[in-house]
Amino acid sequence: MNAPVTELELGVLRHLRGDLEGAEALYRAALAAEPADPVTLNNLGFVIAQAGRFAEAVTWYERALELDAGRAVAHLNLGNARAALGDLDGGIEELRRSAELAPDNATAFDNLGQLLLLAGRYAEAETAWTEAVRLTPGDPAPRTAWATVVAARGRLEEAVGILHQALALDDEYAPAWAQLGALLVVRGDLASGCGALARAKALAPGDTDVRRHLAVALLSLGRRDEAAAELTDLLRLDPAATEARVDLAVLHLAADRPSAALAQLDRALEKAPDDDRALLHRGLALRELGRTSEGDDVLRALAKSGSAHSSRASELSEPDPG
Repeated sequence: MNAPVTELELGVLRHLRGDLEGAEALYRAALAAEPADPVTLNNLGFVIAQAGRFAEAVTWYERALELDAGRAVAHLNLGNARAALGDLDGGIEELRRSAELAPDNATAFDNLGQLLLLAGRYAEAETAWTEAVRLTPGDPAPRTAWATVVAARGRLEEAVGILHQALALDDEYAPAWAQLGALLVVRGDLASGCGALARAKALAPGDTDVRRHLAVALLSLGRRDEAAAELTDLLRLDPAATEARVDLAVLHLAADRPSAALAQLDRALEKAPDDDRALLHRGLALRELGRTSEGDDVLRALAKSGSAHSSRASELSEPDPG
């Protein structure tokens, strides 16, 4: 006879199906029967982390490691949870330990590279990602991540070459097209950059970062209407994208549409009332609409704020009549 399916095994099945609540309940039931099982403790931590409860997840991972300090996957999960809580150094330490315990696990090196990049430790990040690439030579994802840090270290041509390698592995891998497009734009090859970003958008139409990069590239080519269309579509996907909304307002101002610009700026400032770039252009939009006194008030207040755009506001504002 086959052995009965355990609650842990049922929990794993629920987990794989995406039923986080059902999996958590089954893992807890399994722990009630066997409270010192590091596998169940780790799995419970993982499903809790997926629900966004990272501090609670840390507790379960630590309990798993108290019982089995050599469990590489628990170190990996603990590192990711610590990083999610803002403890980058703690996350890096745990991921390094995971990689030491399981040196053939590309995921540990990939995640370690991401944290090292966030910490600004570019050389170490590159080392981690080259190892991930060595372990998974047919996967475009770590190769694309490696290109990111190579570019951050100023080696743009090399980064472009690495991205072409990633796309040779999978011509439909949208992140590689997006990264390639952004690098080509930085390098000054705007037409090719637009082409790569358009390809990324076609493959991942919901990626708002791609649409914003494409809008910037189109604007650099003088294709303002197309750039405005990209930003408009982006805002349909993500109405809270304040920076893109300000970009669209700037385009409206350049096209002599101050009313449309003001509408976008007011919406942006509802979300981010201290956005100094939005305030600067709001002052200009008000003046374009003939509301000179209101516009000057906005610009004078910004000039006194000491923000990044205060000097520009000072240049543009009229002296206070008082």
